[in-house]
Amino acid sequence: MKDFFVFYEQDKYYLLGTEYSNPFKGYLGPNLYESKGFTNWKITKKLIDTQSIPINAWYKDGWFAPEIIKIKNKYYFTFNNRNNAVNPYQKLGFGIAVANNLKEDFKVITIEKPIVLGNYGSLVIGKNEEEIYVVYDKDARIYIAEIDIEKGELKSEPKELLGPETLGTHYKYLDAPQITKIGSDHHMLFSQFYGGYEVKIFHMTAKHPLGPWIWDGANPMYTFLEEEADEVVKNKYPTVHGYAPPTQVVFSNQLFLGKNKRYFNTYHSSEKYSEPYLCIEPIQIDGDRLFIPTAKNKHQKVSEND
Repeated sequence: MKDFFVFYEQDKYYLLGTEYSNPFKGYLGPNLYESKGFTNWKITKKLIDTQSIPINAWYKDGWFAPEIIKIKNKYYFTFNNRNNAVNPYQKLGFGIAVANNLKEDFKVITIEKPIVLGNYGSLVIGKNEEEIYVVYDKDARIYIAEIDIEKGELKSEPKELLGPETLGTHYKYLDAPQITKIGSDHHMLFSQFYGGYEVKIFHMTAKHPLGPWIWDGANPMYTFLEEEADEVVKNKYPTVHGYAPPTQVVFSNQLFLGKNKRYFNTYHSSEKYSEPYLCIEPIQIDGDRLFIPTAKNKHQKVSEND
């Protein structure tokens, strides 16, 4: 499981993610997991009845990077899918399903076609809940467009949000943008890939999803070097397709508000030398700055108060 997304509601944590039964044998899900803390996650329900999806539907396979966001008292489940029988190499399409509460089945809105093609799409609230955007990466750049979530269609043409022109010398291959609205500020985390399999995670803030986005002076928030994996991660699997210990790799970062109004970052570890692993770290936010007190500390633990 990878591409974790966590949210907290009524004293419970909920978790979604890209699920594999086996990297070579298709996908599982989409399942919603539930926990009172950060351990003992249990499946509480399957969000979509996948057996009822038509064989030629564009959203037949995948459930990549799923998320749930509450807008106007409704729950919107978002996913990135395609139909492998039709074209297993097509870019992923972004789709939406909706439900009035977490207990009922979600109904897919975008039945006819995806809203956009790209990778890692997610919904972002603008200045209020009347203004919703989809943010996604495509061809190493990050794009944004306003959408009508009730109709599941674009309200504006996609525009490049971050790329070579906006980042200048800071630009490298962009991946997995995630925007969280905290108060009046929008916080974005994203990955960039450098040569030699070096990955860095960056943080920017803006007063509006369309920008302008301001660079955090403490960037990068995390760095992963392949050499770290050679020392720490490259271990033998305990069982075939078993799980290796948490690693120092950082992909698919997401800020979320948890118990006691504390913020956390969740990400998955590398899949290059080990199976992906759920990692959660406490975060401190001060205005437009983001601090990770004990980033990638292999001795970190969670408590019942987290």
